Amino acid sequence: INSSQDIDMMIKAMIVPTAYLDFYRSALIPSKSIESKKGICKLILVTGVEIFWQVGACLPASCSSAELQNLFRPEAGASINNPICQFSKPGDRTPDIGAGFYVTLTIMGVIVVVCVISGFVDFYFTEKIKDNTISKTLAWRLFMSCSLYSNVSSIFDVSEATKGGQIGPIHCIRFFSMVWVLMSHLFSNYLGVIANPKDALSLARDLTSEAITNGFFSVDSFFFMSGVLLTFLWFKTFSRQPKEVMSPYGWAMFYVHRILRLSPAFYILIIFYTFVLNQMLRDTPLSMNTLITTDYCSETWWVEFLYVHNWVYPQEQCLAYSWYLATDMQMFLVTPLLIIPLAIKPILGLIVAAVIFILSTAANIFLVYYYHWPAGDNWFHPTDPEQTNIEDYNMLMYDSPLIRCPIYIMGMLIGWFLQSRKELKIHPIVYLACWIISLSLMLTVLLGLHDQTNGTDIGIFWRAMYSSLSRPAWGIGLSAIVILCYYGYGGPINAFMSWHIWVPLGRLSYSSYLIHIPIIQLVLSQTKDEVYFSNFIEFFITRLVSITAVTFFFAVFWSSCFELSFGRIEKLLLGGMRAPKHSIEKIETEKKEEKRWE
Repeated sequence: INSSQDIDMMIKAMIVPTAYLDFYRSALIPSKSIESKKGICKLILVTGVEIFWQVGACLPASCSSAELQNLFRPEAGASINNPICQFSKPGDRTPDIGAGFYVTLTIMGVIVVVCVISGFVDFYFTEKIKDNTISKTLAWRLFMSCSLYSNVSSIFDVSEATKGGQIGPIHCIRFFSMVWVLMSHLFSNYLGVIANPKDALSLARDLTSEAITNGFFSVDSFFFMSGVLLTFLWFKTFSRQPKEVMSPYGWAMFYVHRILRLSPAFYILIIFYTFVLNQMLRDTPLSMNTLITTDYCSETWWVEFLYVHNWVYPQEQCLAYSWYLATDMQMFLVTPLLIIPLAIKPILGLIVAAVIFILSTAANIFLVYYYHWPAGDNWFHPTDPEQTNIEDYNMLMYDSPLIRCPIYIMGMLIGWFLQSRKELKIHPIVYLACWIISLSLMLTVLLGLHDQTNGTDIGIFWRAMYSSLSRPAWGIGLSAIVILCYYGYGGPINAFMSWHIWVPLGRLSYSSYLIHIPIIQLVLSQTKDEVYFSNFIEFFITRLVSITAVTFFFAVFWSSCFELSFGRIEKLLLGGMRAPKHSIEKIETEKKEEKRWE
């Protein structure tokens, strides 16, 4: 490489050739000084994205990487700044198949087989033996809890969701938030297989692509809806059985239900990702690509099981994208500090919420000023020359429940408000103004960093303001949408967002979130020819739509086998934890009520 023009041409050209992968091997050139005019081997395209020059070559499969490394090593005394010092071929980075691979397949296989057999029996024999004593036994009911037929049917059943007292837009918000997450992660993974990543990143600076570069607001939407549903359902039960839900047993079940409801599907994903997925990616472009995030599941899986991976070994997370589950769980654990005051005396709850909100906002501002951090987790921000400790940005800022809690608290307050006020009269001019202001506010924070995306340096004061207030501003917009739609002021927007088609898609959002990264990697790993990024319309049509469809398709079965089956077993064994001492009739009523939201 003799000039910056050469660098530009090379980086526009293929970084890692993926064509005819079965016939070539990859040589990785390590980084040396970026200041040297020749032998430049690593460039930083944007913050956090490093490109290593890699050269593909067709070499005999019998040659080991170590033998090739010695063969191409320069002779002693040769004046080469950046010698080729590491060879890798497909599968080099993939561990050998071990016991974990077979154990994982056995566990997943047994569960799937039980669900299929149970579904078959459920479909053909349940009606025939419904009056038989065997259908009343615990063993039979446990077996039927795994029915693939019933679980899939419950996902697509919208009868309960059409009744009154529902938060109409909730499933729509869930679905589009999930698609937004998937789009952002798909684009970042797509950079690892396309031949012209610089062109893709250049187009990503366009105003219309801010939805990708600011995709982190999709996660805030999930936090908000999590808070809304938590208090909406809790206060609905509290209004009917206050003593039981406030009892020690009620609070114990409050935590037990949450953990047992979410963990099985998550835990199975962890072992699948650790022992099976890497074998499925063997001998593919992704098995050699340095842009695909390296996971450390074999060492840190236990941290994920405890939901503390955003704090413990944060730089070595097994499933990097699952930080959201840890943060959400940690915020959930302390929600009684707000729920109990709201239930006893609402003004106390509002004071507690305000104090936490202020402390979190102050901590956010302090971190930006103290470390000179950017306004958001955006690839394109210029680096402040005084910036320090950026390696802890995710742990202390982006993944931290202490920083992410304001919008979660806003959701909790909205859920409580919806249960407290059965009706709300709003003047037409007022609710029209609310619609305009809320949508404008959300659009403003979404596009607020566009100048920074194009290289404009933002002063530390405005970085701190955006970092600390953009998510609450997004929450205000979501709050207005939920309130206006719930009380009948949504008009055509509510009609669209409450469309029944969103109900099953919203129910699948959790399982879709769990499996979307493995799906993305498996689909992209099938790339055998050169792939070029053209524009975002092409990316949307040919990549996003298809991978979204595949993700939600497999989510139906992941949810049915690993999420709903265990959820139904938990309810059956614990007897309906939100009403542990109720009659069977009341328990079944609550199950139907909760089914609307699941």
